[in-house]
Amino acid sequence: MNKVYKLLDLSITIWLIIVIFVVSVIGLMNPQILNLIAFYPYYATTHPWVFITSIFGSGSLMHLFFNGMALLFLGLLFEYSYGSKNLLILFLLSGIVGNIFFLFQYYNDPMIGGIGASAAISGILGALGILNPKEKIIIFPLIIPIDIRYAVIFWIIFNLIGIFYPFVPFGFSAHLGGTLFGLLYGYILKKHKGKTSIDNIFDNQEEIYL
Repeated sequence: MNKVYKLLDLSITIWLIIVIFVVSVIGLMNPQILNLIAFYPYYATTHPWVFITSIFGSGSLMHLFFNGMALLFLGLLFEYSYGSKNLLILFLLSGIVGNIFFLFQYYNDPMIGGIGASAAISGILGALGILNPKEKIIIFPLIIPIDIRYAVIFWIIFNLIGIFYPFVPFGFSAHLGGTLFGLLYGYILKKHKGKTSIDNIFDNQEEIYL
C-alpha cells in the first residue's frame, strides 16, 4: 500500500514546500548563504552538499512562487496516488540527477550557478506522464489544461531548445535531467505494481549474506 505520511497533519509535499520557503527566504536575505547552497558546477566536486542544498533554495520570490505552486499541485497528486516515500525519493533523486546534467553542461565555467527545485519538480512531472498520462494540468507558459503526457513532451522539447539556444536564464539541462529520471521512475513504479518504493523492487530476489 502506498501510504501518505503526515507530520502535524501535513503531508510530505506541504513540508517540502515549507522547507523550500524557509531556506529560500533565508538565502534571499543573506546572499552569502545563497552562494553557499547554490549549485556551481565548477566547484561541485569540492562542495558536494550543493547537489542537495541547491534543490531547496530559490533565486527570487517569483521563482519561489512558481516552484511552490507547481510542487503543490504535482506533488500532492503524486503523493496521494503513489505514497509519501515514493514522492520523497523521486523529488530528491530527480533534483540530484538534474544537477548532474547541469554539471556536465557547465563544469568548466566558474561563473555559472543554479538554484531551485525545478529539476526535482520536473521529475514528478515526468513520472506522472507515465503513471497518469491523461490527467489534465496547466504548464507554463501554456495557459490551457492539457494531458500530462503532452505537457511532458512540451517540457522536454522546450528544455532541449533552451540547452542549445538559452533564451532565458533557466537551468534547461537540469530540467531535462530531472524529467528523464522521472520518466524512468514512473516506468519502474508502473512495471512493479504494488511496490511502495524503488528499494522494494528486489523483494523476490535471492538473499546473499556477506
